[in-house]
Amino acid sequence: MITVLLSAPEDAQHLARSLTALVPAAVEGLVRDAYVVGSPNEEIEAVADAAGAELIGREALTETIASSRGEWLLLMEGGARPLDGWMTAVREWMEEPGSGAASFTLAGKSKKLFGFLEREEPLRRGVLLRKADMAAAGATDDLRSLARGQSTKRLSARMAPPA
Repeated sequence: MITVLLSAPEDAQHLARSLTALVPAAVEGLVRDAYVVGSPNEEIEAVADAAGAELIGREALTETIASSRGEWLLLMEGGARPLDGWMTAVREWMEEPGSGAASFTLAGKSKKLFGFLEREEPLRRGVLLRKADMAAAGATDDLRSLARGQSTKRLSARMAPPA
């Protein structure tokens, strides 16, 4: 199943939106554990604690990944939230033999003529990858770099960016 790693947002309400969207997946057993990575404030700490997520410093990221319960990792920007239908799309992806890293489709993505020139932050759209594939990535303390370093295929599921 999945371990979720969220970057700590500056606003506790953003974190609450992300964690609330993950509750149905936790109830169904799809999400096994969740971690908020970064330097939190008291409000972030209170929201994470209320949702059952654990706060970790960046320096503990590699160790946390190694000891996490999920076979898959979902890397997300704090404040982003997966939209309706994501659990089905993710389950189907994980059950597909040989499936590797995948990313969500960013909801509300610009359709401008030169939209392809806009740099898209992988963590913002969410990256799903096998925990076993992390050994090749080596030690890291940066969730953004970890997300950027993945070659992904696009899921049909959508991710709403932070408000």
